[in-house]
Amino acid sequence: MSLSRVATRSRIGLTAVPVHVELHLSPGLPAIAMVGMPESIMREAKERVRSAVISSGFRWPDSRLTINIAPASTPKSGASFDLAIAVAVLIASGQLPETLAHTAEFYGELSLSGDILPTSGLLAAAWCNRQTSTRLFVPTADAPHMAALAEHVIAVKHLNDLRMPKHLTRVRPKNTTIKQHVDSRSSLPLPSGQPELWRAATLSAAGGHHLLMSGEPGAGKTMAASLIGELLPPPSEQDQLEASLIYDVVGQVFDGHRPQRAPHHSISSAGLVGGTRHATPGEISLAHTGVLFLDELPEFSLATIENLRQPMESGEVRITRAETTQTYPARFQLIAAMNPCPCGYRDSDHRACRCSSAALARYDSKLSGPLLDRIDIFIKVSRSKIADVMKPSEPQQNQLSALKRNIIEAYQRQIGRQGCYNARISTADLIDLCAMHPRTRNWLSQTGERLKLSGRSLHRCLRVGRTIADLEGRDEVTEGDLSEALAYRKDIDPAL
Repeated sequence: MSLSRVATRSRIGLTAVPVHVELHLSPGLPAIAMVGMPESIMREAKERVRSAVISSGFRWPDSRLTINIAPASTPKSGASFDLAIAVAVLIASGQLPETLAHTAEFYGELSLSGDILPTSGLLAAAWCNRQTSTRLFVPTADAPHMAALAEHVIAVKHLNDLRMPKHLTRVRPKNTTIKQHVDSRSSLPLPSGQPELWRAATLSAAGGHHLLMSGEPGAGKTMAASLIGELLPPPSEQDQLEASLIYDVVGQVFDGHRPQRAPHHSISSAGLVGGTRHATPGEISLAHTGVLFLDELPEFSLATIENLRQPMESGEVRITRAETTQTYPARFQLIAAMNPCPCGYRDSDHRACRCSSAALARYDSKLSGPLLDRIDIFIKVSRSKIADVMKPSEPQQNQLSALKRNIIEAYQRQIGRQGCYNARISTADLIDLCAMHPRTRNWLSQTGERLKLSGRSLHRCLRVGRTIADLEGRDEVTEGDLSEALAYRKDIDPAL
């Protein structure tokens, strides 16, 4: 047979579209022609495949090879097509049976010796085949992760393994569910003598609320961000799946825990939101279902952090480039920290502020009102007393364990009630889910008018109040819950 057709897939964003490698052997001088809009990294596959086939003991056909990656209009990139091309060559030259390619797809990069190397971006192919009977021949290193999504995954270590495909067995999925032990001790330092900070961190972790901390250097803002990471409830299987697909796109391994990303303030817009020519995901998508910690928030470029406004509301980001448009999930929880002024000591009890009025005005203008209006909780952080810092850590560990259990219970209450964090409750359902007494509604209406709250500010307060009630195990949101929620907004809402 001089013609073969082998199936594979091309990853585009978080999905993978079917692609076929068509190969034809024809008389003429030995040469290789590749068509179908292949990129440079795919054109180099010709030499990799040829060396791998010869090194594996197969015969390279002395004919003209025409390789078509169809359909030609589908974008294709990466080295995962190497194995499919090699199988097409061997089937067309009669060295492998044609039946090998029936109801099968092939993925993997080939080394010059014939080893099949791991390749990023294969989880999307497994996800698209999760309900099919298609056999997936994949690199051994990628097989366990893909087997968790698709049923018929076959690990291939070397090109020679395809000589006897019946000896290749289906990979069994491993149980990758993360179990979080709420009584485990934290290996990270915890804030000392700051009950307000612990309270804000608890509310943020329990309800998925955005948090902005302001305080002088050394007050414990970064430590509080690590505390929130410790308090977060374990991710669901769906959360783990979505995060795994995103991490696989950028060639990183997802460890199964809630993501915690902390980019430097010099990051570009493309690095934070996503971009490049292929519209790859950025830090906000890598923080999906987890925490995005932005330390020294005013030091970020204003244009960069303004890009957060739409994803903070919608939970997704749409990246458009000249060649493609991709939409990635971005349900991240923003935890931000900042100094109160350039020198860091405005309103400090320990040191006088040396900033001029003009410097303070410039510093305050670095954060826009629309961005701040999307943050649920704002808190001022003060330095801990030395006596509190010197206290034993055992009480803090006990407090952490108790808070973890309380947060998990509150989280389960939210998921059972509305299927999402309180911070993600839709505006249409918010009033009903808060289950307020008519007297509480009237109080909130009058308070909102007196404080000149915007509609968004009012809804943020309701969501935080809903979380406070969940931590207390109550279905009804009370005036006390809403009063505390309003206290967390007064320093960032210019109307107050």
